[in-house]
Amino acid sequence: MGQEARILILTADYGEGHHQVSKVLQQSLIRNGYNQVTVVDLFREAYPVMNKIFRYLYRQSQHAATLGIPYYGWSYHLTNRLPMKGRIATWMNSLGGDRLKEIILQYKPEVVIYTFPFGSLPSREALSGLRPRTAVVITDFEVHQRWLFSKPDHYFVPASDVKEAMIRQGVPENRITVTGVPVRDSFDKAAMRGFGSGKEANEQVILLMANVCGTLHSLSRLIRELLLLSGVRIQVICGRQEGWRRKLAENWAVEARVDVIGFTDQLDVLMSSACCIVTKAGGVTLSETIQAAVPIFILKPFMGQEKENALYLQRKGAAVVAFTIHDLVLRIQAMISSASIKQTMINGLLAARQEAAADHIVRHLFPETSPIRRSGM
Repeated sequence: MGQEARILILTADYGEGHHQVSKVLQQSLIRNGYNQVTVVDLFREAYPVMNKIFRYLYRQSQHAATLGIPYYGWSYHLTNRLPMKGRIATWMNSLGGDRLKEIILQYKPEVVIYTFPFGSLPSREALSGLRPRTAVVITDFEVHQRWLFSKPDHYFVPASDVKEAMIRQGVPENRITVTGVPVRDSFDKAAMRGFGSGKEANEQVILLMANVCGTLHSLSRLIRELLLLSGVRIQVICGRQEGWRRKLAENWAVEARVDVIGFTDQLDVLMSSACCIVTKAGGVTLSETIQAAVPIFILKPFMGQEKENALYLQRKGAAVVAFTIHDLVLRIQAMISSASIKQTMINGLLAARQEAAADHIVRHLFPETSPIRRSGM
């Protein structure tokens, strides 16, 4: 019989990552018997029109950065320097507050989990005496100040370095637990399949996420240069960029070493046969790749949290950051040609892995619960 506790997960649709984390947490809670779990996109609920505009600007921000207008990066660093008790920070902290009050009064959750940096809950008086426990799941390896605005009862963070940085910013140590970022169990299994598969075969598969380049022209140039490496196959993952998928499939139809793939829920399977991945540096995407233990290459990371994530993992030896296509290809060639370079990167990935992050979070939130049953057990 399921548990009676009601749980509310707050997220936002800026990239796939926050929703993916919310879904993984929801599945873990349900697997452990907590069936009353509601996931809410707070900004979409509170500001449907403004949310569409902001989502459009977010999607266009990488292209704008290639034109020398990195407005997302500017806003990231500007808001990271705001005084926590200043007027702008107070306003940002209030965004969505009225709708959040309505949602809490409707669902009456015992626990509210944030997977996106929102502000704090409305007051107990505004919530008619309700005061749910709150938790924040941080999905980046560098803590932007916005994550601290909510002042939750507990933080779950991806790495010990993140915890130490938060302690230096005044967050009590006993309110922070290192769990890793919740990702699907299948990425753990991808690592096991990869270690026992033909990754050392003559043909080296390079998994290339199409969104690493701001333009189709740059992406095509990257593919051309990668094809100069001997013995490689390139799998280009276009995701929801259907226009790019059609154009790439047409342009590379006669090249047997290029596979163009649209949206797929089999990314973990593709990772298990790849020698490396070229990807953007979103915290969730990187966490999935870390769990799959696939060497990570990042091209000219996007200013903001993606650049901070990329540089963090490079310092840990788990990723290589390149700022030009030529340098990126040279670094991939070096890894393919050197077993020691590849093993060093894999060692960095293995050191960064955290097992069963979602289950760890559930056990912490509900210590009275029985051990969580893993999938397939």
